[in-house]
Formats: sequence, structure tokens, C-alpha cells
Amino acid sequence: MPTARRFTTALAVLFAASGTLSAQAATETPTTTDQQVPAVSAPVAAPAVEQPVSLAPYADNAAVGVRSLSPSAPKPYAPPPKEKVGSNVAMMIVGGAGLIVGAVVGGTPGTIIMIGGGVIGLVGLYRYLQ
Repeated sequence: MPTARRFTTALAVLFAASGTLSAQAATETPTTTDQQVPAVSAPVAAPAVEQPVSLAPYADNAAVGVRSLSPSAPKPYAPPPKEKVGSNVAMMIVGGAGLIVGAVVGGTPGTIIMIGGGVIGLVGLYRYLQ
């Protein structure tokens, strides 16, 4: 271990330990007012302690308007409905493959294949987004 790293580690440990050591060494000196306080005093009614209100961004704090005071019964989890998008995605994949095949073929036949693949891909994308 390099010397600089050892020195830095020792210095960090010294600073971390100094707070706990000084807290243990601190003693409270009695003052004259502390000695004059009677050992038993009459009970004093404590003021009502108000519960702290959390300002954390929870769902309960985010609601605006009227809220129910009692918790409602737990609702069963219902997954969102799945839409059938298999044929639309398949049309986009076939259209992309048609673009690649048309680029490989080249020439006029390749251009025709690329145009057909592009049309099929765009129709699949349109149906997917609807």
C-alpha cells in the first residue's frame, strides 16, 4: 500500500473517531440552578402532542380534492388488457425484410421488391399505431 494512501486512511480514521471520542469525554457539570430544583415536583399536564404530517411524495399526499377517511377494501389486481398486435408486428418485420432483400437483389427487380416491402411495413406500422 503506498504511503500516501496509508496516511490518508489514517487521517480519515482519526477524523471519524474524534467525534465519538469527544462525545464520550464530555461531562456535564452541575450548576447552582440544577442543585436547587426539588427532587419531586407536582405533575404538570403536558400539552397535546400533534402528530407530524408527512410531506413525502406518497400517493396519499398526491390526491387533490375529496378523499375517503376510511381505507377501502383491497382491490384485486387486474392486469391491463392485451391487444392483439401479432399480425401488425409481423407485417412490419416482413416489410423490413423486403427492404433488405430488395437492396441485395438490386436493379429494377430489387427496386420493385423494396417498394413492396416498404408498403407492407408502412401498412403494418399504421395498423399497429391504431
